Parts: sequence; C-alpha cells; structure tokens
Amino acid sequence: MDLQTVYFDHYRPAKAATRRESTVVGYDSAIRLHILPAIGERDITEISPKDVQAMVDAIERPGAALKALKTLRQVVRWWARREQLHMPDPTQFVELRPLEPYSPKTLDASETRRMLRGLFGHELEAVAICAVTLGLRRGEACGLRWEDIDLRSGEVRVVRSRQTVDGVTKDLAPKTARSRRTLVLPAFARKRLRALRKRVGYLCGDMRPDAVARALEAFCRRKGLPWVSMTNLRHTWATLAVEAGVGIETVALMLGHTELGTAYEHYIIPRLSICKAAQAAWEGQLMKAA
Repeated sequence: MDLQTVYFDHYRPAKAATRRESTVVGYDSAIRLHILPAIGERDITEISPKDVQAMVDAIERPGAALKALKTLRQVVRWWARREQLHMPDPTQFVELRPLEPYSPKTLDASETRRMLRGLFGHELEAVAICAVTLGLRRGEACGLRWEDIDLRSGEVRVVRSRQTVDGVTKDLAPKTARSRRTLVLPAFARKRLRALRKRVGYLCGDMRPDAVARALEAFCRRKGLPWVSMTNLRHTWATLAVEAGVGIETVALMLGHTELGTAYEHYIIPRLSICKAAQAAWEGQLMKAA
C-alpha cells in the first residue's frame, strides 16, 4: 500500500481520535509539504533509507527536516506494528544536518518591569501579566477566563489552551496531563488584576491567540517598550525564577513539564548572573565551615 493511502486512510484517522487537533495538523503539515512530494506514491514497504535520506537532504531548514523524519518514522513503525510486517525501518541511520543552536531572547527583571508598566491600561494587560508572571504557553494565557482566577488567594487554574486549528479558534485540553495545573500569582499581579477584573469571559476577549500576540508586540514596539514573543515571555519567567534561586524542579512543575530535562534544556537561559549567584552561595557555604 502506498504511503499516502496509509497516512490518510489509516494512520491519520487513528491518531485524530487520540491526539490533540493541533498535533494532527502538525503531522499534516510535514506530510503534505515534504513527505508526500518525495515518496508519497511509493509502497510503504519499499521505501529505502536512501529515499528517506534524499528527502531530508532536500529540505532546506534542519528543523523542518527533523520534523518530517520523525513524522515518517511514526507512520512507518505504526503501520508495521499494526500489520505485523517484518520490514526494515527506512528511517534508521538517516543523517540530518545539525540544528542551529537556539538561545531564545528573554527579558531581564528591569525590562520585564518596564514592559508591564508600559502596558498599564492596555486592553490586553491582563493577558500579558498572566503570561509573564506565570510562565504560561501562549494558548494557556489566551485560554484563561476570569472565572479561572481566584483574586483572593491568587490561585489560577490552567485548564485549557486556546488554539486556532485550520482557521477555527477553539478551546483544547492542555498540552499534557501536567499542563493542567494550579498556579499562584505574585502579590503585585493579583492586586492589579483586581482592578482590571471583569465578571466573565476570556482575559483577551474574543481575540485569536495570534492576534493577541501581534497586538502586544505592535504596541510595545510603537511605545519603545521591551518585548519578546509570548513564547519567550515563558522563557523569561523561567530564567528569572532560576536567577531568584527557585529550584529547577519547582520551575519544571510550574511550567507544566512532564520531564525535568525539558525545563533545563529549553527554558533556562544560562545567564552569567545565575552562575554568579551559584558561586556566591557555594562560597558562603565554604566560609561557614571555616
């Protein structure tokens, strides 16, 4: 059976029943852009490592090549298990160009304060406050409703992610089981949100998540305020937390990560200030023993 038929008639329907819609759309993107044009008409049992290597070599961006390879691997292995086929995995031993090192831009504490002060009174101020003080994903920040926030205790329940899938904006379940979590606002944020509080509805109103991100960025640029993407506001929270001495385990817990390594690998920016603080604490412990 050719790869295109395997994917659309079998693999995709099976995964659509168990995966988030946005995840399946991600599969579709890799399949349509890179995999089908290269090997879509080939019988899945006849695809060779040479075919797969040629496919990934033709993809300009290393990140897109990695995504295409992972998607193809999932489809091939799933089909082999389902049909109990004794076939070699053509995605093995394929070499990818190394990914370019990625160091997300983050705000320091002073820049974060300037940004929040500059957004005072903006219609999306509440979203920005929650995004940067809770380390939320963009979909989580845009999915917050006023009913999710207890302004007496400062507790915020993260129970949904607002996503736009195939042009339709909808509420989806959080990314993982641990992404469904309860966080606590810092005192200044709780106080400010009390002043902004509306009775019901999303903090961002009816705006789509991408429109929220564009509106905040445009305003900050126009006013000369520090700004990074909403994704990097999440990185900002994590890095500032570690700078303040918060343990990596707590950071991972609050970010809603399933594995500790995810926070370490992707969200903690190794600023010199973190290393200096660690050495100061180490030296203090040494001096106590003198």
